[in-house]
Amino acid sequence: MVRVFPADNFGPKSNVMDRPLIAIARGGYSGESVISHQSAARMLEVLDRSVYDPVLLTIDRSGWSASTPEGEPLVLDRGSLSVDRGSGAEQVRMVLIAIHGSPGEDGRLQGFLDLLGIPYQTGGVLNTSLTFSKHTTTALLRQLGHPVAGSMLLHRDLPMDLPAIAQEVGIPCFVKPDRSGSSLGISRVDSEEALGSAIAKAFEEDDLVLVEAAMKGRELTCGVVELDGRVIALPLCEVVTSHTFFDFEAKYHAADTQEIVPAPVPEEVARECQERSVRIYRDLDCRGLVRIDHIWGEHGIGTIEVNTTPGFTAASIVPRMLAASDLGEAEVVNGMVKDALRRGGQPSER
Repeated sequence: MVRVFPADNFGPKSNVMDRPLIAIARGGYSGESVISHQSAARMLEVLDRSVYDPVLLTIDRSGWSASTPEGEPLVLDRGSLSVDRGSGAEQVRMVLIAIHGSPGEDGRLQGFLDLLGIPYQTGGVLNTSLTFSKHTTTALLRQLGHPVAGSMLLHRDLPMDLPAIAQEVGIPCFVKPDRSGSSLGISRVDSEEALGSAIAKAFEEDDLVLVEAAMKGRELTCGVVELDGRVIALPLCEVVTSHTFFDFEAKYHAADTQEIVPAPVPEEVARECQERSVRIYRDLDCRGLVRIDHIWGEHGIGTIEVNTTPGFTAASIVPRMLAASDLGEAEVVNGMVKDALRRGGQPSER
């Protein structure tokens, strides 16, 4: 069931020029870049080309480039974010960010766009940089009164006492790179002897590592989107996998992983999870389409992660939520573009 919640009022709507140039940003600097390209392709597929004029903006370690939807290269002025399609420079009017990981999910791209006055659909610099850090996210959620697991943060260049870590956090636990997505570098640890290798694996992805107590229960995730002044909680998804947790292999390759939408949970649990997700969305000043992950068990509902640019591929959870709702993928993507253009290129923090 979709739940709609009142949102803050926007100012007067502004008229949008015919077919504004929309750049769909894809790629990124992490192992999630291949997923980003797939998400961008799906967004391009549902973008209304009778209203918007799309180009693809690819950002990776080799540089920035632009191309037509058909893949023809374009001349890109990165400094002004304008493209030349043969008739002179054309200014990008809005960026639809489909990058999972840096620089699209950690505030870097958002900050660049703010300086240029170009709007985008995600939360702003503070929201995305904060939520990109798992430690910072859970610390703030804990302070705001949202139930989260106990955890501690490890620094690569500081000494570690493995027995003390195991005693403080408890076994079993999860070891996670602080700033990565798609469960890259994450391990479930069921014995103190396995803790050291799990930490080493996580340090391959990031200089900061989070060791987090394992919450026992069922994994539920909730999509939340703000469209035209409405905050909408999408139907819940329950993730069921034979893996020890929902890791990269389980997400994208395992044949037996089930993503059940709507989640087969009692109505009161679904309502509480959706309401919790909306409160977190607002508390963290999210915008656009977000996915918030929880564990439901004897402890109640505990939040484990906030994803501000969730996957939008054929294998991703969010499209399944949209299919089970009254919203379609096209309505959400085009609605987010419309809202961003209406807001204009002011910094996105409210």
